[in-house]
Amino acid sequence: MITLAKRKAIDIRDVLRRSPVAEVPGAEDILKDCLWRSEEIWQGDYDGEAACVWGLIRPTLISDAAYIWLLTTDIVDEHKFLFIRHSQRYVEVLLKIWPVLYGEMVGQNPMTKRWLKWLGAEFGQPLGNKTPFAIRRKVLNG
Repeated sequence: MITLAKRKAIDIRDVLRRSPVAEVPGAEDILKDCLWRSEEIWQGDYDGEAACVWGLIRPTLISDAAYIWLLTTDIVDEHKFLFIRHSQRYVEVLLKIWPVLYGEMVGQNPMTKRWLKWLGAEFGQPLGNKTPFAIRRKVLNG
């Protein structure tokens, strides 16, 4: 069973240990910075185990866009379909608050890019190991 909950404290070592960036130098410091700067932090669990952690960072107090970040674990890889459905629902809620969510895809993982496309991401030009993206609120004509 998948559960999503707002969190104030995260066991980052456990999440990092099971993430695709476990061996990346500086990954723990980057995650700590994201957690510290985030207005909201959420954790997705599967049967009581941390599957992913994400947050929203507002660049300035008057911004109408938010930076979204996400770190997944091996659990998401095992239950991709369930997590994409929950991600789509959550992004719909966020886009009611923020007209634009932006972020950076690190690396060139085809599954990550496909996931972001399912969420409506438009990609910019890669800058080194990062590709910027934006997910925009859909505007209906008429």
